[in-house]
Amino acid sequence: MSRRSARSRARWPGGRSVRRQPSGDQGVAEPAKRIHFRTTFLLTLLAVIVVAAGCSGNDRYGVPLSPSAPGFGDDVGDVSCDSGGHDAAFHLHAQLAVYLPDGTSTKVPGDIGISSSCMYWLHTHDDTGKLHVEAPATTAATLADFLEIWRRSSNPTVADAVGAGLAEIKVMGEVVSDPASIELTDGLGIEIRLSGFPSR
Repeated sequence: MSRRSARSRARWPGGRSVRRQPSGDQGVAEPAKRIHFRTTFLLTLLAVIVVAAGCSGNDRYGVPLSPSAPGFGDDVGDVSCDSGGHDAAFHLHAQLAVYLPDGTSTKVPGDIGISSSCMYWLHTHDDTGKLHVEAPATTAATLADFLEIWRRSSNPTVADAVGAGLAEIKVMGEVVSDPASIELTDGLGIEIRLSGFPSR
């Protein structure tokens, strides 16, 4: 008996030898199963990593993520939320800069105070830090109002840090302790320097 013939036989209990009948697609099916298993495993692992990062990571501006606060659309101080279109009535711009605890600057998100349902008279259009007050009549909008609208619009961590006393606020270079005392006026420059983030 040749070596090839001997290799193709298997011993069964009772001493009989039976020739193995190789499957025509066995050589292809086994590697395909292994590849499918590895692909499924890697995709599952990637999904777990993405979900974990989304739950406990930072936003694209480097700020720890938290869910926004409820109440979007409800009045905040003298600031209402409506369909907008007040550019020609009362319109001013203030400028806000925010610095993280490590001293690096971060962006103020765009579309704070804006949704498909309404637009607050106090809002942002982009991430340049320009705060827009667009109201039907003269409106006293404050930094505290903006921070509350920020809390209701998107990641509230910066606003929550200010509320927890973990920030220094400067208005035109002067330290101010209470954001409710800072009325927004045209050309006003505001800095928020965070010393930490509130614990969750």
